[in-house]
Amino acid sequence: MNYWEKIERSSLFVKYPNLFEFMKFAVVGVIGTVIDFGFYTLLSRGFGMYYMYARAISVLLAIGNNFILNKYWTFKSGKSGRVKAESVKFFIVSILNYCLNLGIMYAIVEFSSAEQLFGDYEDYFAIIVAIGIVLFSNYFGNKYWTFKK
Repeated sequence: MNYWEKIERSSLFVKYPNLFEFMKFAVVGVIGTVIDFGFYTLLSRGFGMYYMYARAISVLLAIGNNFILNKYWTFKSGKSGRVKAESVKFFIVSILNYCLNLGIMYAIVEFSSAEQLFGDYEDYFAIIVAIGIVLFSNYFGNKYWTFKK
């Protein structure tokens, strides 16, 4: 029995299996966030790319990673035989949430006083706030539409 199976079989998660699934979704989200932040930093800070373009690229890379991990690990849909349909649905859910995410980021960077608090890191603050907001719509969209059993 591996580490995750032990956690999944704990009394809390046996009683509330969706909580364990959401926790796995959040772990995948953290990995995706590391990819997002890493590439965003490389592109915006390392190469001087405009922050909105850098974010578009970094999010698309994270979406690809998150699809694979969510399909095969979080929602255990690896042998569903619906890779094409699931990938299209995942992309649609992700793009809708991405638009919401970018809108939140843009509003914070352009119209708030976050720069006074965070200086050159206001964009990172905006990303964190946006991710926290879209986490739930992303989870429910994928659970009940993309990987619906």
